[in-house]
Amino acid sequence: MQEIHVIAHCLVNPSVQLNGLKPQKRSGLSDNIIQLPCPEFIYMGPKRWEITKEQLDIPNYRRFCRQIFLPAADTIEMLYRLGHPITLVGVPGSPSCGAQTTSTGMEGGRLHEAEHTHIQGSGIFFEEIIRELEERGIKFNTME
Repeated sequence: MQEIHVIAHCLVNPSVQLNGLKPQKRSGLSDNIIQLPCPEFIYMGPKRWEITKEQLDIPNYRRFCRQIFLPAADTIEMLYRLGHPITLVGVPGSPSCGAQTTSTGMEGGRLHEAEHTHIQGSGIFFEEIIRELEERGIKFNTME
């Protein structure tokens, strides 16, 4: 069976990325993809500021991420049950779609120039995706 790549939205459509970021590359992926919705674009719009995982780690955003993922989760589950291997493909350093690295460091307060760092771990959206897939008994790999 062919591998299914479940990929962050901006890997196909870079117009949803934060202003000023270079487009991400999706090299080496098959044509068998499920494009995830972009939770940050939908939740905060195109004129959002750079944020970190801590700023998104609130119950309402996690609930929102689970809600927008459910239709894709059903598709993934059906394909998995047919025998297709599943790989989640995230965006390095993303506070939402990081599969293996995410961002940390901003403390909030008045708007000012702030530094942040990238750490090992998943972003909020991918944490919710992983939780949903694990609850459904779906085995998968991750990559960025």
